[in-house]
Amino acid sequence: MGGKKFSEKLKFIILIFTKKVMKFKEIESSDIREIANMYVDTFNSPPWNDKWTVDIASKRLSQMMNCEGAYGIVAYEDKKICGMILGCEEEFYTGIVFNVKEFCINNKIRGKGFGTRILEEFQERLKSKGISEIILLTLRGNSTEGFYQKKGFVNYDKMIVMGKQL
Repeated sequence: MGGKKFSEKLKFIILIFTKKVMKFKEIESSDIREIANMYVDTFNSPPWNDKWTVDIASKRLSQMMNCEGAYGIVAYEDKKICGMILGCEEEFYTGIVFNVKEFCINNKIRGKGFGTRILEEFQERLKSKGISEIILLTLRGNSTEGFYQKKGFVNYDKMIVMGKQL
């Protein structure tokens, strides 16, 4: 038993010394082009396989930034973009709800814990703003839906996302 506790402490110490410092900043309009490049790389890759261009992604992200209550952060490590989260606050009768519109991680570092670190930072910032709930839409599957489930998100039984092509 003592060996296990020592092993856990040793892992924690190693993590502290090997973990690089991730820096966060609130997204500004001047960040859009850089974020759009990562966005295109991310969402044009599996599991999404979308067909974004940097111009269209920039337009989408700019539109989101110009909404009332827009808020987002971008994360850097060694001055390289790691990921971003962007969405907006909305009043609801139960309190302020935050709708995450986009969350993506640089393809080169996906699956290495960066998404968890960014989400944790974002949640702390939202809590400090008095936001009581986060809502998001994501693709079904372990690498997307499964990520959020591991972070404590649940599927709402009373809600469903539906669509129709016109």
